[in-house]
Amino acid sequence: MAKRIKRDWHPNFKKYMKFITEHKNYAGIPFLYKKDGSIRWVVTRNSEAGQARLKWWDTKRKELGLPKGDAWISKTARAIHPTGEKPCQICGNVMSLDYIYPNKRNSLSPGAMSNAPDRLDGYHTYNLCCRSKQDTGRHKSNLARYGEDRRAYENWSEGDWKAASWLMKEFQKHGVSPDHLGPISLGFSHRPRFRPLTRAANSARNNRMTFEDIKLLLQEEMAEPIVSAHSKSIWNLLKNKVRNDTDALKLGKLMRENMHHILSIFSYLAEKGHKDFLIKNFLHPEYAKFSIKFEVFDPQTGTYKEMIKTSGTKKQYTNNAKRYIRISLESLKKYSLKKNRNLKKWLTGEIEENLTQVIKYLESSNEKKALSKLLETFEVVAKHLSKKFN
Repeated sequence: MAKRIKRDWHPNFKKYMKFITEHKNYAGIPFLYKKDGSIRWVVTRNSEAGQARLKWWDTKRKELGLPKGDAWISKTARAIHPTGEKPCQICGNVMSLDYIYPNKRNSLSPGAMSNAPDRLDGYHTYNLCCRSKQDTGRHKSNLARYGEDRRAYENWSEGDWKAASWLMKEFQKHGVSPDHLGPISLGFSHRPRFRPLTRAANSARNNRMTFEDIKLLLQEEMAEPIVSAHSKSIWNLLKNKVRNDTDALKLGKLMRENMHHILSIFSYLAEKGHKDFLIKNFLHPEYAKFSIKFEVFDPQTGTYKEMIKTSGTKKQYTNNAKRYIRISLESLKKYSLKKNRNLKKWLTGEIEENLTQVIKYLESSNEKKALSKLLETFEVVAKHLSKKFN
């Protein structure tokens, strides 16, 4: 797991924390204080405290008469905020929570992005002024490559990742946030198909799916593959059992857990010296050699008239493929079964036996049987997880 960075909290932000916790608008928010009496400002959504606060935010939404649509929680956070501005945790600079700050995409950004229920006030602790420094995913070096979504590399997503990444750039040029209907962090493919959302709505959605999302995904699946091969088993077992939003959230949680297991298995195989096998069967560097152009892109619908792909021999395409492979392999290190005992808890005797057999096949150069046994192992993992759905 990535090491959490401990940051100093600016005095202005500490005063703000006290002001918020004592304000009537936040009365009754659960898990307000830690055992040592300090303010519990940060929780994780899936924890007991996070789920309790999520219910609290939903109650606030109902009190305000807001519909439970896209970005409902961020709209609720803005509606109850007593001042409409907050200081930055890092530098103490006070910024508005409204979309008034120009950005490089010729659109406007808020002083702080919504982050409820993870943050007590519903907003990220650092403001726009320090975001590029404190949000590691938004360092300038990463932002420059944002169109090439490294999350797709880290989650070993199938699909034409180069075309999808370049389509993301088209969205960003028009100040629109491209949203994966099927989140790649759950095992869905990185396809050149997105729906346009505001940044606030996309941030609020995160990797959660609704019942409507599932129905749309099932429709799209009739026309093209939507799930990466390593995650098809869990999707196929549960996709037709979803009947409401609660089921959809449960499916998403299990698919994310499945991804952790898949990446742990990939990490194990990489440590055993079989990186080439993984690259050959689960990565697609061949997509890097194309230059892509989208004709008549419509930012309102996220659709385009035609995608034109031109094969090239530029050095940058070769470097792009190498970077894609490098990041994909490096991302497996945090899933090492040797270093992370928590990741070993899900291993059953059957799974371990299967992995031992996969290694034997690979050591005898029988990649076909190794791949078959590995896919069979994914099915075993999925069946084990699917029992939690009911």
